[in-house]
Amino acid sequence: MSKTIRNIFSAKGIALIVVFAALHTVLSSLPYTIAIGVDGAITLGVITVPLMGIILGPISGGIAAIIGSVIAMFINPSGAIFGPASFLPATIGAMSAGFAFEKRGYISAALLLAAILGFYIHPYGMGAIGYPFLHIIAVIVGLIFSTRLGVWSTDLSNVKKLGVGITVAAFVGTLTDNIVGSTLAIWMFDLEAAVWNFVMFIYPLERIAAVIITVLITLPLYYSLRKSGMLSLIR
Repeated sequence: MSKTIRNIFSAKGIALIVVFAALHTVLSSLPYTIAIGVDGAITLGVITVPLMGIILGPISGGIAAIIGSVIAMFINPSGAIFGPASFLPATIGAMSAGFAFEKRGYISAALLLAAILGFYIHPYGMGAIGYPFLHIIAVIVGLIFSTRLGVWSTDLSNVKKLGVGITVAAFVGTLTDNIVGSTLAIWMFDLEAAVWNFVMFIYPLERIAAVIITVLITLPLYYSLRKSGMLSLIR
C-alpha cells in the first residue's frame, strides 16, 4: 500500500475526510440558485466541491464528496436533483479539481471531455452545440497547466503562484461539476435544446461567481492547513 493511501486511511486522514464531508453536507443543504428546467435547486455545495479536491487531493476529496453528497440527499431532497445519482457531479468535480491542483490537469481534461461528449450524443445535444463553451475552455486550461506553463506551486513561500493554482483548480473543478450535472440532466429529463441555449447565457455568471467565492475561502484555508502540517497527513 502506497504512503498516500496509508495516509488517507489513517485515523487523522479519515478525520479530515469526515470534517470536509460534514462541511459539504451543510452547504449542500443551502440553496445557491435555482435549477432551470427541472425541479429542485443548485446548492452552495458548488463551493465545497472544488475546495475538497484542492485541500484533500483527488482521492480524499472524492471520498469526502461522496459521503457529504449522500448524506445531503436525505437532509435536503430538493438538492438531490438526479436522485441516487446526485453524488456524481460533486464527486467527479472534486476529483477534477484535485487533479488540476496537482498539475495532472490532463486527467481533469479527460473527465470534462467525457462529460461533454455525453452531452453532445444526446439527440438534443447538438442543437445546443454552443452550450459547453466554458467547459471547453476549462479543458484547454487544464491541459495548459499540466505542462511547464503551469506556474502554480504548493510552495507557501509564493502565495501568488499558489493563488493561481487554486484559481485554476477551482475553475476546472467547478466546470467539471457543472457539465457532469448538465449531462445527467439532458439524459434524465430530456431537456430540449432551447433550454440549454437559454441557460448558456446564465450558467457562466453563476459558476464564475462560485469560483471567486471558492478561491477567497480556499486560499487562506489551504495556506493555514499546509503551514500547520495538517495536509501532510493525507498527501
